[in-house]
Amino acid sequence: MLDPIAIRHHLHRIPELAFEEHATKGFLKQQITELLATDILRAKAFELTEFRSSTGLLLVYRGTRSSEPFKLFRADMDALPLEENTGCKYASEHAGAMHACGHDVHMAVLMGLIAKVWKNLPERNLLFLFQPAEEGKGGAQSVLSEGLIQQYQVEAAFALHVASNMPVGTISSKAGIFFGIPQEFDVSFYGKSAHVAFPEQGINALQAGLNFLTGICEDLDKLAESERLIFHVGKMQAGRIRNVIADACTLEGTHRTLNKECRDRINALIIQHAEKCADALGAKAEVDLLGSYDAVVNDAGLLDQLRQACMSLQYTFVEAETVMTGEDFGFFTSIYPGLLFWLGSGSEHPLHSPQFMPQDECIAVGIEVMYSLV
Repeated sequence: MLDPIAIRHHLHRIPELAFEEHATKGFLKQQITELLATDILRAKAFELTEFRSSTGLLLVYRGTRSSEPFKLFRADMDALPLEENTGCKYASEHAGAMHACGHDVHMAVLMGLIAKVWKNLPERNLLFLFQPAEEGKGGAQSVLSEGLIQQYQVEAAFALHVASNMPVGTISSKAGIFFGIPQEFDVSFYGKSAHVAFPEQGINALQAGLNFLTGICEDLDKLAESERLIFHVGKMQAGRIRNVIADACTLEGTHRTLNKECRDRINALIIQHAEKCADALGAKAEVDLLGSYDAVVNDAGLLDQLRQACMSLQYTFVEAETVMTGEDFGFFTSIYPGLLFWLGSGSEHPLHSPQFMPQDECIAVGIEVMYSLV
């Protein structure tokens, strides 16, 4: 039988970035194939399918109520480009990559759920999705674009996400908008270099970038009076030498909103301010609007089921707040009634940090809660 903790440890050692999860996929496929091979009669209820355009896997289970709709359970597969600093015995063996968002735990929970379904053979029809590239690369859109999942009548979709600073045995979620809409962007200005002693011979791309940041923040302060939003530029790069006018400047940022109208309005402001600041100095501007997700919207009825599950399993349920975290599970909740919930990890370090390390004990909690939703 599958050992979810051993699976988690192995997956943690081999983190892979978005759409590069080849070893991860191979390991998961091997584990599932070996499980199915242990009982040919039971295996007839399962079908393992690979996606054509990505590293995703879909395991289909048909229960005795074969004519009824399916419930979908999803785990994401990719890691982050971070150097691990946890000191654990099963630390990343891939330099510059780490499961700092807990996707190793997510996959282990889903594998444990598969093993529990294998053992108990419930009546319900189920889909188990291992989805690549959640971290901003369009993994959910990729698997949905193939139309494979849409071949099945899905009545509900479920996912979990490990939470930092939340004890093992605690579950948290809310109805309605749970996770917001992230939008990543790059704004680049191109000018002309010149010696600082002769500024009239150059076009200062760095100044254009500074003017952009000042101007758009003033407009967004006004918008924030009526809309909940976050606007953040985390990296600004310009120039080569201290006494030469910068001929290029790039700002890399993200903004977060709760509705698509506000997201689109901020995107329009980014383009308008970039063009305005470039024109004022005779520079050129380029705006690249990168990945964006749909908001994660939880179904109220499914949330009630989660509350009841926590009560029956004697786990603590805490009503969550809406957060500006991005999660491409939102593409599923835009199509199907869905539920995403926080799974207490017992880690004191934040998500996406080199020290983030969920406790193994949270895996069993995730498996039990997910199985109760079957």
